[in-house]
Amino acid sequence: MTDPNQAPRYRLRLTFAKKAEIKYIAHLDLALAWERALRRAEIPLAYSQGFNPRPKMQFASSLPVGTMGQAEIVDIIVTQPVAPAEALARISAALPAGIELHTVEAMPVDAPTLQHLLRRAEYRVKVETEEPAETLAARIESLLAASTVVQTRQRKGREEEIDLRPWLHELRLVGVVGGVANLLMCLTAGQSGNLRPAEVLKALHLADNWAEIERTRLIFADLSPLD
Repeated sequence: MTDPNQAPRYRLRLTFAKKAEIKYIAHLDLALAWERALRRAEIPLAYSQGFNPRPKMQFASSLPVGTMGQAEIVDIIVTQPVAPAEALARISAALPAGIELHTVEAMPVDAPTLQHLLRRAEYRVKVETEEPAETLAARIESLLAASTVVQTRQRKGREEEIDLRPWLHELRLVGVVGGVANLLMCLTAGQSGNLRPAEVLKALHLADNWAEIERTRLIFADLSPLD
């Protein structure tokens, strides 16, 4: 009998959106929704060994609760080859409301992990404000001109000071319409550090205001699809 753990492995890379309907679900619940959808789609998932086997799925980066994602990525390992077009059709039909599958690509099974390659993330942020555009633009300019931007984070039950400035690569005000400012941000993400839009809003004195955050792009050191 063939050992299933020794069976061939294939990697599929799925790019998807986490939409407003489910922006308040936690990452573990999102992963469970994906697992159920893949089973319904009869995708031949590979599983880990041990007493509690789990499907071999790897998300590039988890999204904070309340944040939407326009181009999120998850890698899945399968035990049989599945054509990307077929996988796209089958999985799309099985996904719950709030998850929209954009693309499926075949990747080398031994490709580096997504977390290892992740470098930055881009965001679109809407935030309520009574400030005029000129005031916000000046505040952004001052923030970008600063050599350090120190904030306090809670980490493992204790407070620590961190400098956010090296992780802030781009911050731009698109405009203010009807008391809502539209911002674009490019922030460090991955193993070298993670800067969240909420921390940038805090540095702009907008932390207590209503905000809607959407991650629009993940930026990697290298992503090479299978030829």
